[in-house]
Amino acid sequence: MEDLFSIYLLFPLSFIMGFVNSIAGGGGVFGIPAMIAMGIPPLNALALNRWADIGNLTGSLKNYMGIEDFDLKKSLIIIPPMIAGAVIGALFITNISDSLRNIIVLIAVFIGICFLLYPFKPKELSSGINLWLGIPAIFALGLWDGAFAMAGGTLGVIILVMLFKRSYLGAKSTLTLAQVPETLISVTILSLSATITAMEAIVMILASTIGAYIGSKTAIKKGNQFIRYAMAAMALVMAVKIAVFDIPHIF
Repeated sequence: MEDLFSIYLLFPLSFIMGFVNSIAGGGGVFGIPAMIAMGIPPLNALALNRWADIGNLTGSLKNYMGIEDFDLKKSLIIIPPMIAGAVIGALFITNISDSLRNIIVLIAVFIGICFLLYPFKPKELSSGINLWLGIPAIFALGLWDGAFAMAGGTLGVIILVMLFKRSYLGAKSTLTLAQVPETLISVTILSLSATITAMEAIVMILASTIGAYIGSKTAIKKGNQFIRYAMAAMALVMAVKIAVFDIPHIF
């Protein structure tokens, strides 16, 4: 994909992905199918989605690290299992056949939508942080992000709120820092196996950075409830997408 028209389409798409990811996660759930619809091969779409994630981290990390509820210690705790999972996930998705990858990516899109549709009503855990479940859950998140990175931010917030006792805003800030190394590793593995151009990667980073900066500023200003409602709104959008666009094509 080298024509300028496609490049122009990637810019607004990546901007929206960065904005959505920086608040509620789930940008890849509609971004990857959109890129595939543009004629981009699935593996290239997965790689470009991760380049957009770099922009998301670039645009939102400083904002989130500056909030009072940011927890560096918890970020450092979850980084190692996330890296381990991401390496395995990225190596898996790049070392299977194209036909199998296409099927798995399609299934992953629907799983990502399920994450967004999860009825997220966390309860306080009297026992405090649950590392026995939390660390394996973070490892699984790394696997998912390394291979697909669709709604991984949403799933990560759910894990950190329910198992690590974080607020919505605190979970988003803690997760944002923890995602930096695994994102760099998985984007490298995916890009080495894909056929994306430097211009495509630059466009994804630039547009996503702008979107993420605006989105994270908005999330911090609005607070925990805004993130919670944004996650619910994203789930509603994806539910409408399934009902209007996906289900009719199945039948």
